[in-house]
Amino acid sequence: MTWIVEKLALFARKEEGSVALIFALAIVALLGVAGIALDFARATNAHSEMQGALDAAVLAGVRAEEGSQVAAATQMFNNNFGDKATKGLSVSFEPTGENELSGSARGRIDTTLAAVLGINHLDVNAVARAKGVGGGIVCILALDPHATQALLVNSGADVDAPDCEAHVKSDGRPSAIFNAGTTLSTKRICIAGSNIIDNGGVHPNLEKECNPAADPFAGKLSAPSSSTCTKSNLNFNGGNVTLDPGVYCGWINFNNAPNVTFKPGVYVIKGGGWNVNGGTWTGSGVTFYFADQSKIQFNSAVSASITAPTSGPYKDIVMFEKEGLGKSDFIFDDSRDMNLTGVMYLPSRNVTFNSGSRLNNKKMTLVVNTLILNGTRWDLAPASDDILSSEIKSVHLTH
Repeated sequence: MTWIVEKLALFARKEEGSVALIFALAIVALLGVAGIALDFARATNAHSEMQGALDAAVLAGVRAEEGSQVAAATQMFNNNFGDKATKGLSVSFEPTGENELSGSARGRIDTTLAAVLGINHLDVNAVARAKGVGGGIVCILALDPHATQALLVNSGADVDAPDCEAHVKSDGRPSAIFNAGTTLSTKRICIAGSNIIDNGGVHPNLEKECNPAADPFAGKLSAPSSSTCTKSNLNFNGGNVTLDPGVYCGWINFNNAPNVTFKPGVYVIKGGGWNVNGGTWTGSGVTFYFADQSKIQFNSAVSASITAPTSGPYKDIVMFEKEGLGKSDFIFDDSRDMNLTGVMYLPSRNVTFNSGSRLNNKKMTLVVNTLILNGTRWDLAPASDDILSSEIKSVHLTH
């Protein structure tokens, strides 16, 4: 037994240097593992704080006014992210759709104990995206930014449009006038300006100094060919008339109340206009295009039932005009049962509806420069959901 003990002691004395080296290497490894765990926890905490700050930032940015979303998001992120250990911080935000904002952030955590294993830093990245759900659908949009009385409601006008909104982009003084004995009953009336004249009448849900909807059609509707005239300077006197799509030049007169049927397609009007004296108009899948300041003048109790195409490049568009036209008047006089189903896109026109214009349970969306309603009787619903209120009703993360 004594011999065995002596041999073990001799082995211990000869091996103590090797044991010390092995122990030292083990300590380094253990410290490295512990360091990685500690530094990984630091990086995880930094990521959680970064993600939370980025989520709050894109939510705030979507709610901000148009043009200030990125600035609002950046400020919110800076207010909420306070991890001083994160180095090389880079943050960016970008609008990625209608009422939608995306953001990304990246940085690094410099390691401590993990550096002994050659791991000098850990990357920290986060992404977020938020989308706002707008308010209602807009069926009346007056575009002139500075016109006085961009919207005038008078002379017994009565518009019942419970499912859509009326927006006026003017900051004029006054931006709008509401006279006694009128009704403009919509889901919301949004007027950019602060000054209106309110002489009575019924116009609930009115907001001033709000942010009206943008024009979604600007630059989006391709102009049909209008270089070659198909028909020029025609006169129709009573009877039944059937028209084909084409380019109608000069003045086209419809006298003695003809019954006019329009075949489906695009009717280009240029170099004059159409003068309509009584009668009825019917047609499905029809679009009227004004190649210049030409117009249609409805007179003498015209009954019109025209519906826009339901597909193709002019889906839902019943009337539109060439871009960039100078301002001009467009007056609809004494039109009975005037049912135009679709979007009337006339951004350069000061549109007036006079003397008993009626729409009964029909769908029409008006985009005009200014609008006057005189004696109208409308039960109105939107013809398109392309114009959405810029008011954000709710916001949610989509990442």
